[in-house]
Order: sequence, then structure tokens, then C-alpha cells
Amino acid sequence: MFVYNNMLHDARVRREARTLTEAGHEVTVLAVHEPGRTRREERVHGFRILRISRSILGISRLEIMAWLRRKSALELGPPPLPASIGASEPVLRRIIGRLESTFRRVRRLVLYPLRRVLIFLRFVRAALRTKADVYHAHDLNALLMAWTASRLRRARLVYDTHEVATDRTNMRVRWWACLLERALIGRADRVICTTQTRADFTQKRYGIAPPVVLRNLPAHVEPEPSGLMHERLGLPAGEKVVLYQGGIQVQRGLEHLLDAAPEIRGAAVVLLGSGRLKPALIARAAELGLDGKVYFHDAVPVEELPQWTACAYVGLQILQNTCFNHYSSLSNKLLEYLMAGVPAVASDLPEMRRVIEDTRAGILVDTSRPSAIAGAVNRLLEDETLRETMAQRALQARRRYCWDQEQHVLRELYEGLFQ
Repeated sequence: MFVYNNMLHDARVRREARTLTEAGHEVTVLAVHEPGRTRREERVHGFRILRISRSILGISRLEIMAWLRRKSALELGPPPLPASIGASEPVLRRIIGRLESTFRRVRRLVLYPLRRVLIFLRFVRAALRTKADVYHAHDLNALLMAWTASRLRRARLVYDTHEVATDRTNMRVRWWACLLERALIGRADRVICTTQTRADFTQKRYGIAPPVVLRNLPAHVEPEPSGLMHERLGLPAGEKVVLYQGGIQVQRGLEHLLDAAPEIRGAAVVLLGSGRLKPALIARAAELGLDGKVYFHDAVPVEELPQWTACAYVGLQILQNTCFNHYSSLSNKLLEYLMAGVPAVASDLPEMRRVIEDTRAGILVDTSRPSAIAGAVNRLLEDETLRETMAQRALQARRRYCWDQEQHVLRELYEGLFQ
């Protein structure tokens, strides 16, 4: 399996690798190594994770930029320069600034392309050494590597599209992604999509056989409510929590959530996760005077997440309908709320509507309006009978919406690969 992340929080790839291992396959997952955060190699649930370096000659661009900044800081730090030297401070500052600017241009025009080529070669070399019968690409950014290895080894190729990679928010070089997917998707022995909406779209767009639908359902667990989240965040023991868990990224409704927070009555709002938008959201929360109302916490290990989720009173999945990838999504967090018995306030989009209407364990809203978000949350906060009824429905549904009921699809796909 190829996955272009560090495999610390990728629950779907872990579930798939574990399922195939339990089915008797020998599984190796090639992932990205992050010095100081990940191990080069480890074995989890019987499968092997082998992480590949992304740096050039072992030196990352962050380390180079940090070195330049340290050099630049020398001119401002103690001891003070003598008067005869102090006059040269602006010159030194300009020199350092030009060095940083030059490095950025070199990084963009030379180092970045070189780095991508090196990463590609390292992944393919590691893949060929496994001598695998099947090369399984998780998402488009891993497809070219997996296809190359499969052709060189004359092996099977599986393309597992977690997202609609050619229609995502703020995606760069979309035309290149479209060309790549169109060129290679028909060469895969099997194509996997996460929802029926995406499968129908992919089949129609590329004229391929119907993709296999393998929903991104969580493993079955039965977490009990605890004081874990309240203890870690310093919340009063009985305070209700309105929880958003997942990536802190743009167009996931989080800006609207902050605008809605002052209207949410009798509960703390917790954002559990990490992402590029997080610093801006923290600053925005401070501007709005939401200290003591809105709390932030970094992402927690996959194994711990159900215990955190079970602490919530209401869960939020307020994805914005800004691209087809969002429109067709059935996100992890909605299903994780069900697994923990937490009613959800969710975007009124096709796949999420399908789940909410089937389970009756949440409320669908127009998440482009902060007032609609606050109104649905307050309805659950203030009507304890409604909230408890929905919580019980969620608990009843979790046996149906879990990986135990879905993994047979993956097993059958692999059994059919060599028939």
C-alpha cells in the first residue's frame, strides 16, 4: 500500500491493512517519515509500516530556513555591537534577507521538483523490494508510484480514491491531476470509492466499470462517557460539550462555528484537531472574546479518539458545499459520533442526509448560516428528551455503521483479483 502521509492518524488505511492481514495477506504500508515524530519502520496489528524520507540529503527545508533565521537574529541579540560596527546592521539585514529570498526561489524552482523526483524514486524502490502481488494506491497522490511499481513487477493495481482529487477545495494544478487520473484510472484492476455518489461520478466521468464502494466506516467500539475531555481542558465536570473533531481546514464551517458560538447557550465548544487554519481560528476566537467558551485541542491518537468523542453532548459535521468533493462526502466524524452515541448536527448533503434519515440520530442544517448551526445545537441542548432519544438511536445504529459490516467488501475485492 502507498499512502502519502505519516500514517499516525489515517484510520482508513490502518483498517484496510489490518483487515487484509487478518485475511492472510502479508501487508506493507509505505508512508512518509517525519523525523522526531515517526519511526522509520514498525509493525502494527500484524502489518508493516515502512516510512520514506522526504528530505534532500537528510536536510529538510524547515531546518535550512531555521538556520537562516538564527543567523539573521545574531545582529539583534546581545551583546550590542560597537558603534563602528553598528552602522553595518542594515547591510547585514539586507544580505540575510536576500539569502532567504534566493533560497525560496531555489526551493521553488529546483529543490521542490528535485525533492518530488527523489520521493517518487524512493517509494518505487521500496515497493519493488517488497515483491508484492498487488500495489494499492491510497488517493491520487500515490497512484503514479503504485502504477509504476505494478508495471515493473507485472502485478495487480488497486486505486483507492478517498477523495474526489480533481475537485477539491484550494487544490493546486488541478489540470495536471485530471490528466494523471484520466491516464491511469483505466489501468487499475480495481477502483474503490468511498460513497455511491462518488462511484457514480467516477464511472460516468472516465467510462470505467462501476467502482467498488467501500465506505469509510469506523471500527466497532463501545466507548463509555468519561471525564477525559473535561479533565484535559479544565472544564467543569457537568458542562455540556459541543464537539467538532477532525482537520482544522478551510471551508469546513469552522469560521461559521465561531460566529455561531456566542449564540450557543449552556455549553462549551471544543475543536479537537490540527490543521493550517488553526492559528487563524485561535486568533479569531480571541478577537470575538470567546475565551472560556471555545476551546482548542490538538488531534489525539486514533486509539484514544472514541473516548474523547464520548465526552460530547452534541457532535458537529458542518462541511461547506463548496466543491464536489465536499458535496459527495460521508465523513469519518459523523460516523464516529454515531459510534459514541453522540447526536450530530450535520450538513444537508446527499451522503450525510442518507445516514441521518436512516438513523434519525441527528439534525440536518444549512451550514452556510451560523444562526442555523446555533439553532440546531440549542435545540439539542435545551430538549433533553430529544437529545436522549437521538443518542439511543445512534447507539442502535452503530452495529450497522461500522467496519465489521463493511470489511467483507474489501476481502471480496482481493479474493476476486486473481480469479
